[in-house]
Parts: sequence; structure tokens; C-alpha cells
Amino acid sequence: MFLFFSINLNASSLAVIVSKDSSIENISKKELSKIFLSKTKKLPNGDKSLTLEYINKKYQSEFYKIVCNKNEKQLKKYWAKMIFTGRGQPPKKLKSIEELISFVQNNKNAISYIPTSHMNDNLKIIMEIR
Repeated sequence: MFLFFSINLNASSLAVIVSKDSSIENISKKELSKIFLSKTKKLPNGDKSLTLEYINKKYQSEFYKIVCNKNEKQLKKYWAKMIFTGRGQPPKKLKSIEELISFVQNNKNAISYIPTSHMNDNLKIIMEIR
């Protein structure tokens, strides 16, 4: 089951991804939001989550707007509070999409999002956002 959310990324869509070896088949928007906002440290299958994102403001902005209902300013404020109180850390940021893909492919607890155009056979889409 795939869930689709409409966003405008110049006809591109984002894929929420895990390793092909992960037992996760799908995820709800609510579960995804909790994971990426560090409100839970567990994936839907009970494994510890490792959230990652590559540095791209366009995709980050759209992802958090749709999935977490937060704009950039709200997100900065949210993470400042979470870090200050010791309740959470933002996703690990990677400089290249290739590095992110490689990391997710080789770590069954990793979860991220990428443009669908970067998908390969070693990744599994658990939600598509378009």
C-alpha cells in the first residue's frame, strides 16, 4: 500500500525509502512525522530508526511541510527546543544523494526520502509523496 500526498516539485516526487532488506512495507504519514521529528526512535517494525536526509532545501521544505506540517521557521524553532531539552536530534544530514543512498542500502534501520528519479533496486519505497 502506498500513500500519496500532493506537492509541487516540478513534476518530480519524493520517495520515502528504506533498504530492500528492511521488513517495512509501508508507513503512515503520522508514523513518518513522529520518526522525522524524533518523537519516536522506533520504526513501524519496532527496530531503532536512523533518520537521514541530504542537504537540499527544496526537498526538505516540501517534505516537512507535507509530512510534519511545519515550515522552515517552525522547524528551526522545534529543533532548537528539542536539542536544548535533550529530547531529540534532527536527522543526520549528508552532503550528497549518492552518499545517502549508499548508507540506506547498507543499513536496514535507515529511513530517508529522495526524488523518485534516484531510486534503484537496493532500495524500497514505503511511501511516495507527490
